[in-house]
Amino acid sequence: MKTPTVMFIGFGDLATRALPFLSEFADVIGVSRHPERLPDALSHRVYGDYGSLEGLAQAAEIEPDYLIFTPVPAGRDVVGYQQGYAKAAKHIAGAGLLNKVRRAIYVSSTRVYAERSGGWVDEGSPLAAGDPFVDALLAGEACFRRNATSTVVRPSGLYDGANPIMLRPILEGLSSRVGSGFTNRIHRTDAARAIVELIRRDLNDGHVPATLNLNDNTPVTTEELEAWCFQELGREPLGQRDNQPRANRRVSNAKLRAMGFSLQYPSFREGYKEALSQAPA
Repeated sequence: MKTPTVMFIGFGDLATRALPFLSEFADVIGVSRHPERLPDALSHRVYGDYGSLEGLAQAAEIEPDYLIFTPVPAGRDVVGYQQGYAKAAKHIAGAGLLNKVRRAIYVSSTRVYAERSGGWVDEGSPLAAGDPFVDALLAGEACFRRNATSTVVRPSGLYDGANPIMLRPILEGLSSRVGSGFTNRIHRTDAARAIVELIRRDLNDGHVPATLNLNDNTPVTTEELEAWCFQELGREPLGQRDNQPRANRRVSNAKLRAMGFSLQYPSFREGYKEALSQAPA
């Protein structure tokens, strides 16, 4: 059996973390507007810009077995989301990059779910269609599904131990004024490993789901998370900060666990402990 080829379009943090795992059994191709900046460990470094159809001409000359698209919005407004997700997926399909892949993987977001009252969501839960930001994500998902055998992965809040966003105010001594809503997250390394596992399962003719939530085992309220962090630091809050209520849902990872996948960071505690241990006294 020939060595499979895996192409990443949008070679960012997830691709970088997945690379050493994928390199154990595949040739990995990175597509970027700045291929000279990509890791030397890649089998090939290719110029590509998913912001336009023409920008993918060089990548389209390659026929990978697997294509993984890790999009980012071109801006934080609706237009940026449309360009980064919906239009980018259309460009990838239009360039012919999905025509011959064995499977494509599109990295979306748990933002697409409609739940806002603290309930559980799984891959079949109602979606927030009609929200223009969500519509851009869903249009990208649908484009991939139309043009290739695809898996849509929906990660929750991606973080690592270096500088998690939620820890910044905590390290400043501030707790949230609104803390009752649930938050969800997955460590970046676990998300990358899960994507690799999908490729591995497909190669071995195992079952690969069409949609997969990427979340750790422990959705938690903001106030519970902050209380644990302050206790771990041995400090009391110095004050409160105004904050916007979060989406308030609990993301189930039952399908991920049913695959036999073991999280390296099963809760925020394992993921945040390193960052807290490095915090100034």
